[in-house]
Amino acid sequence: MEGVSDDDQQEAHAPLPARGVPSRRTTTRALLVAAGFGAIGAVVLGIASPLTTALAVTYPPAYAIAAGLHSVLPFVARRVLGFDWAATLVGAFVGLLSVGFTPLGVLIVVPLTLGSAAFDATLFLLRRRRALGESASVWAAGASAVVLYVVSLPVMSAEHLAPVFLVLTFLGRIIGQLGAVGIALLVATRLRRAGIRS
Repeated sequence: MEGVSDDDQQEAHAPLPARGVPSRRTTTRALLVAAGFGAIGAVVLGIASPLTTALAVTYPPAYAIAAGLHSVLPFVARRVLGFDWAATLVGAFVGLLSVGFTPLGVLIVVPLTLGSAAFDATLFLLRRRRALGESASVWAAGASAVVLYVVSLPVMSAEHLAPVFLVLTFLGRIIGQLGAVGIALLVATRLRRAGIRS
């Protein structure tokens, strides 16, 4: 064709990428967005750390509710980025970037990663079974609450291991994680309306 170079003709007839196969560019973008979520989560954790540490020492059930805040960004990432294990990746990023901002030090990586991994794993299993639809996020939040509760038991002080405290702390975890899912849904909806999509 006149006025069109050979390179332009080859590019015009190049095969399109197979549908459902992410390109390297998309994967890199997703990782950068996940790292951005992780950085924001680390800032939030650093700001909230004095309050949550005080609650953990004085009244673990209240801490369990407040700690749901740290699951919001991993849950948002799972909705916005739309790939399996996005929440786990962001949870790990938050933990690694928060090591210097919390009394737990490197141990903070464990609950943030495991809680998010339980959320992702539950969504993965329920999706494979085509079960529950949108309510799958509620069950996934419940699974993450159970994992976070179990992980927190070894660091609870002896006086807070009484049955009433254990039950209240477990309920606090459930409330905190369900609240995180609700907030994540609102944030993800706003982000999509702003043009940020997976």
